[in-house]
Amino acid sequence: MEFLKVLLSRSKSFYVFLVFMSIVNGFLNTGLLMFINDTIVHKPLPIFPKYDWLVFITLITISLVCSKIFHTYMVKLTSNIRTDLQISILRKLKHATYQDFEKLGNEKVFTAMGDINMLTNLPEVFMNVINAIIIVVCCFVYLFIMSPIGGLFILAFMFALLVFYLVRNKGVEKRLNEIRNLQNHFWRYLNDLLLGFRETKMSMKRNENIHTKFLEKNLKESKDMSIQASIKYLDNELTGSYSWFLTLGVIMFLLPRLFNMNHLDVTAFLITILYLIGPVAVLIALVPTYTNVKIALERLDIFNKKLNTDFVSEETLQKSDAFGEFRSIRFENVKYEYFDEKEQKNFVLGPINVEISGGEMLFVVGGNGSGKTTFAYLLTGLYRPCEGNIYINDVLVTDENTPLFRSRFSAIYTNSYLFAENYDDFELSEGNRTLANYIELMKLSGIIKFNNEKNTLDRNLSRGQQKRLAMIYALLENNDIVVLDEWAAEQDPSFRNYFYKVLLPELKEKGKTIIAITHDDDFYSHCDRIVKFNYGKIVMDQKEENSIEQVVENLN
Repeated sequence: MEFLKVLLSRSKSFYVFLVFMSIVNGFLNTGLLMFINDTIVHKPLPIFPKYDWLVFITLITISLVCSKIFHTYMVKLTSNIRTDLQISILRKLKHATYQDFEKLGNEKVFTAMGDINMLTNLPEVFMNVINAIIIVVCCFVYLFIMSPIGGLFILAFMFALLVFYLVRNKGVEKRLNEIRNLQNHFWRYLNDLLLGFRETKMSMKRNENIHTKFLEKNLKESKDMSIQASIKYLDNELTGSYSWFLTLGVIMFLLPRLFNMNHLDVTAFLITILYLIGPVAVLIALVPTYTNVKIALERLDIFNKKLNTDFVSEETLQKSDAFGEFRSIRFENVKYEYFDEKEQKNFVLGPINVEISGGEMLFVVGGNGSGKTTFAYLLTGLYRPCEGNIYINDVLVTDENTPLFRSRFSAIYTNSYLFAENYDDFELSEGNRTLANYIELMKLSGIIKFNNEKNTLDRNLSRGQQKRLAMIYALLENNDIVVLDEWAAEQDPSFRNYFYKVLLPELKEKGKTIIAITHDDDFYSHCDRIVKFNYGKIVMDQKEENSIEQVVENLN
């Protein structure tokens, strides 16, 4: 698994050092136990018997220093791993295809980020387990030295209790998986509420249902499952805690009668068992930790597999001008197929055979669900064809050069998003004459507010004005091809008229190739060419050399 590789990406010497420190710490703690036991039974030290207090202080000091070094390294390791895992997820998103991201959904990303917190503490848990195992082994060796039969009896008794604990814990894993599924659904519902808050408020029924039938119902189901899982864990914890009292009772009352142990051995056994409570608790806690880590790794592995890479190699970057000045885009038998969740059937677009020349103003028309937006996604490289080929300037568009192909377009889709930050490094200042001209062109003079400190423009505009601001950003990209998906739908009649009769012709005069998806049939006569889609196929492709007025008449 890729995320395990990140966990193990530290140098081997680093892990060897941590394991060594964990072993040293374990032996030091065991040494302290033996020292305490020998002191209680008045057994003198084999060396420096008169300076036992100094030996005790020395052991504590060395143990403290080792623990400090060990945990300092663990803090650094944990922080580094958390950052590395977060970056690994972000890089997967950076190179993910849009198609895969659509299938994945935002909620899976949020869940993956949450899973990271579970994996972050894994190295520390692992090292603590090594430390605990060493102490447990050394303690049982010490018990066997004092009384082999007594040590064997206690080992068998504790093993039986451990098996009982593990069997009871097995049923919790399924419940945790169900809780995680509910969490995924919750993030999806919450995403719908936040992004569709306006639409939610437009319907009392919709507003009521999204809260009561989805969000609140999901939270209540999660609460019930969490309570059930927590109670099972609580039962296990109580079983584990009180099993220590049973063990102490066995040592105090049963072992002396069965094996004739003297009170000194009984005392040593009791102190050793009390000392074992901490290390064994660490090992017991490993069971739910293992369950949670297993679930987190499975989820992250699914996340990893669902995102295919869309990576640009260094060689491709060096050929970023390989396409040259834009002349044409050509579709040859391009076909795209996907499952329509709304209609519960497969939608097939194509086969499409079409060529768009540089400098054209092309209108893409057709009814809802006819395939216009899917065509735009194929055209701009967001979708890759299931069959057929796409060429730009007679150069085949491949998986490797698709990111460069996409960068030749400036696209504004129906539900366009305006970023809060200036990720394009535009010069968004009042002194930028190009920007000022575009603001005037889009009739936003005196409306747009500048944030000179952050080098951004204010997004607090009406939806129509936001679309105009998106157009300004698209023009600042200075690409040859502009794709607009129902751009004028939210503009007032006056600006819509200006858009089709003045703005688009002016952009064409500047050498832009314009592909506009539109329903505004009153303005069809202002383009060079109309391509009509119906049920995923091009049913009409009328070029400029034929009468565009006749085409409009036929469409009407």
